[in-house]
Parts: sequence; C-alpha cells; structure tokens
Amino acid sequence: MEYNFFEENENFEEDEDEGRTRVSVKAPLGTGLALKGVLEQHQAGAQQLQAHHKARLKNLNPAQRGDLMAEQHLELRTLRRQGELLDTRDALVAFGLRQEVQARDWDHPWPDVDLVERPLGRFPGSTGTVRYPETLSLWLPGVLVDQVSAGCWSTSKESIHRLWQWRDDHAPAVLRPHATRPEERAAAAEYRRLSAGVTTTGEVYRAGIRRGLRAALHTPPPSLIMALARR
Repeated sequence: MEYNFFEENENFEEDEDEGRTRVSVKAPLGTGLALKGVLEQHQAGAQQLQAHHKARLKNLNPAQRGDLMAEQHLELRTLRRQGELLDTRDALVAFGLRQEVQARDWDHPWPDVDLVERPLGRFPGSTGTVRYPETLSLWLPGVLVDQVSAGCWSTSKESIHRLWQWRDDHAPAVLRPHATRPEERAAAAEYRRLSAGVTTTGEVYRAGIRRGLRAALHTPPPSLIMALARR
C-alpha cells in the first residue's frame, strides 16, 4: 500500500494530548472562497513536501522507517504551528487565532475565571446589526478555544452583569427601532453603550481568520519546500 504522509497526519496539526474542540464561526460573505484560494497554494507546496518525505522513506528497514515517519510527523506539526505550511483550514485558523490571542495578551492561564458563572450560548448584548451569511465548522486546539472563551468572559463580565440588570429594569420594547419617547431612547443608548463592552468569541475567531489569511498569503510555500529539499 502506498504511504501517504499527509492523509495519515492531516488531523495532527497539534499535539495529540492537547485535544481539539469543534467550533462554528459566522463569517462574512466570501470567507470560504478566500480560504479555498490560499489553501490551494499551500496544498501544492504540501504535495512537494510529501514527495520529498516519501523519497526519504525508500529502502529503509521497518525500524528506520518508523523513526523517520515520527520525525516527519513532528516536522509537519511544527511547520503548521509556525505558520510556514498552512495547507488545512484548521491549521490556518489556529495559527491566526494564536496570533490574535497573543495580541490581546490572553495567552496565559485564567485561574480566576469562574466557568460556572460564565453563561452558555450568546452573551447578552452580542446580537448586533451585522449579519454574517457564512458558517465555518472548525476543529481547533481545545486549549486555544478555552483561552478565547475565558478572555471574552473576563473582559466582558462587568458589562454583561450590567446588561443583565438592564434587562431586569427595562422591557424589550424600548429597543424597537422606532422608539420615540425620551426615556426609551435613553435606555436604548445605555444598552448600546453596555453592549460595546462585550467581546464575543465570534469577533475573536473572525479576527483570527483574517490573521491566518494574511499569514498564508505572505508565506509562499514553494520557497519553504525548496529549502527543505536542500537539507
């Protein structure tokens, strides 16, 4: 049977013990097409890397073959994690999301986050006027997903608690588009102000996707593959 390094390892961008979590992200129109375009470029480079790896496996005994496959497995994970080979959608988004988490200074444990207190589903105030027609289904490192959730909750919880109080004090009708009474308009303005303090996970994931796309566009894989082939 022909050995296919990339098919066998396509779900191992991260360390196996890190675990992966499925997330659904609402995205602007055209996001899927943009991802497809840059992934095709990196997948072409990945095929060259696969050929390079297969050539090195020839004429080896089983023990040598196993050692080299493990080395190649680690190399693939490293290239994807460093953003040098973004040939899968999950790898691209995970790389961009790590950059986004680092930029927000969220790449640390969150021991003070109360997981029981954190609400399930949408945060209050997270429903805005923007609608995203595309939905991306992604498998991302569980640790990274937890960092995003904890960061959003930690930076938003004060506004969320005040929004809960706002809901107790006001009828939903005050948010209707054509409200004219001064007290209704004032209440709606307060709701919008509080909502602006809520950072949603979707917002962070979309920022991570944008970063991943930029990274993939500025990392042409052919030069990387040529460098590997000279090793």
